[in-house]
Amino acid sequence: MSYVPAFRKAFKLDQKADLRNVVVAVDSVYAADRIATSFLGNIEPIDNSSGFRIHVLLNLLGRIFEHAQAMLVSLATGSPASAEALGRIVVEGSVNVMYLASLGNSGTLIQFFRSWLIEHERKLTEWQQRVQVEERAAVVLAMIEERRQLVAALQDFVSQNEVQCDIDGSDGAEWPKSLFKRFEALERESDYYTSYHRLSGASHITGEDTLSWLMALNMPSEMRQRLSKEAWSYSIMMVRISCIFFVDAVSACVISYGRSDNDDLLTCKQALERAIHEIACEAGVPMAHK
Repeated sequence: MSYVPAFRKAFKLDQKADLRNVVVAVDSVYAADRIATSFLGNIEPIDNSSGFRIHVLLNLLGRIFEHAQAMLVSLATGSPASAEALGRIVVEGSVNVMYLASLGNSGTLIQFFRSWLIEHERKLTEWQQRVQVEERAAVVLAMIEERRQLVAALQDFVSQNEVQCDIDGSDGAEWPKSLFKRFEALERESDYYTSYHRLSGASHITGEDTLSWLMALNMPSEMRQRLSKEAWSYSIMMVRISCIFFVDAVSACVISYGRSDNDDLLTCKQALERAIHEIACEAGVPMAHK
């Protein structure tokens, strides 16, 4: 089944728009999202703890799917750098979900939420200390206090869920503060360097692309065109790689709840892998030339 017509309609893309570069990616992430929502959404939780975990995983997958859609729209409408920046979000979110689904339990989710709450409270305290000497201190301090009340309410909500769902927040795999540690725990350290880190140029506006542009200024026009085509192909490739992470995240979630026949998800992943291999040479991947 092709999800491209639905994708085109949802984002009001002209019928004449050439979507060939995103067809495989669109079909794969849409299929994976439908599998996740259909399977996880139809599970009858054995207890409140399981129900809590299923709801959280579905929400996280849904949020990543929205970013994946935006990534594909960016690529389809000629914004490859934005697509790469969104791809980094898709990769990071997917790795988080893979860790939570494959190595964690409901207790790990409590740690996941509290990790953010503790860090946010720390930032508010830091901000409060820095703003004391500013002219608008009273106004800013009131804003900080309002935010702190919200964080406190969220902290209470997490504690209530821990009690009501009979979850022991200390019982489960630790939630690593470092994203690299999560890659490492999943035995995907190389993916951190080859995928996640490689997407940082667009999201952090690093010097790499500007240096490449400066170097190209004195090159013959044919060389500049070749480099431009290679950069475009590279963005397409990285978007497809990002989509694989989302499919892997969905797989981790459904497998954690006993789904044994996942040939449909494997088909999605293999289609993306073939598409990546087909464009690797154009994208300037060294091994692809051999």
